[in-house]
Amino acid sequence: MNSELPVMQLLVTIADRTKAAQSMNFFKKRSVSLTLSFWGRGTASNEIMDILGISEKNKVVVLSVIPREWAPALITQISDEMQLRNAGRGIVFTIPLSAVSQGVPARYQQAVSERKNEERVMYSPSEKTYELIIAGTEEGLADAVMNAARTAGAQGGTVLKGRGASDENTESFFGLKLYDELEILAIVVERPQKLAVMDAVGAALGEKSPDKGFVFSVPVSDVVGVGAATKSSS
Repeated sequence: MNSELPVMQLLVTIADRTKAAQSMNFFKKRSVSLTLSFWGRGTASNEIMDILGISEKNKVVVLSVIPREWAPALITQISDEMQLRNAGRGIVFTIPLSAVSQGVPARYQQAVSERKNEERVMYSPSEKTYELIIAGTEEGLADAVMNAARTAGAQGGTVLKGRGASDENTESFFGLKLYDELEILAIVVERPQKLAVMDAVGAALGEKSPDKGFVFSVPVSDVVGVGAATKSSS
């Protein structure tokens, strides 16, 4: 790959669904051309929602593929614009990408070159390290799995809808393939909590969804809006 092409990173923003248009417009105005959004729902308990002043459990999840060098400024700006440093407003974090097709960074090459001399506003990153835990379960069981995660210290998560891929053994009804509906639970935790939360989630999946459940984790960076990270970024 051409060494002059920018290195890419995935920026993840999760906020109340009422902020969907605002978040998409934010990235559009900043020439982030590769942005996807989809719906989810929060899992915070009613007590936590009352404490944090959260009035909306429905969430929008926005995935933006961005040049890595843009991350500090974009995180600063979206955190300010959407007040993500205030408890319960949402979260933002990045995930490193090990490879992308050449056409992706090529889209940004000119924009990166034009922005090189711009002054950057740096956010204050948390000294803590975080992991994104992804758990899959049968439809209707995500809340039970999240309750197990809370016993191990997780604060909350976001539930996304999914479905299993079909194969030649998939049952059919009048010639139409039937897909298994899944719920995907995304939980951001501090790295020292990861094993305890994953053990609790794994035990719940073994009890509730032994045939279809799964859990794994990936490291994330530049976290704003989770627990103490909110305070350290203000």
